[in-house]
Amino acid sequence: MIWLILVILALATALALVSPLSSAGKKPVFLLSVMGGILLSSLGLYAVLGTPTPPPPTIMETPDINAMVDGLAERLKANPDNPQGWARLIRSRIVMGDMDALIRDHKAMRAHYADQPEVITEINQRSGFNDLASSLEE
Repeated sequence: MIWLILVILALATALALVSPLSSAGKKPVFLLSVMGGILLSSLGLYAVLGTPTPPPPTIMETPDINAMVDGLAERLKANPDNPQGWARLIRSRIVMGDMDALIRDHKAMRAHYADQPEVITEINQRSGFNDLASSLEE
């Protein structure tokens, strides 16, 4: 729909620009066809090239972020009864793409909450682990 509006506006502008030339004895049909050709070629080029897409997000690999995540893991080893901390740690491992540490931390979390499956389910849901697991199954 937006394309139709843009084409109509472009043609109206072209006609407005060509109309003074028609009184001067020039042929407006030729100028209008040149302007229409430019419009159609630019729209065709856009259709061929497509819409630009932003680059994919990069995996964060800075020492400060790694140190913060590793510090959180150490605090959870010392005081593992913190479901929000486990969810934050697992989500951080997913975002960083550190699958080895993710598996290790997830196993530690499951071992700590082995007698509380509802807490494990909540942590998996809040951290995005369920989404990751379902995307790996596909």
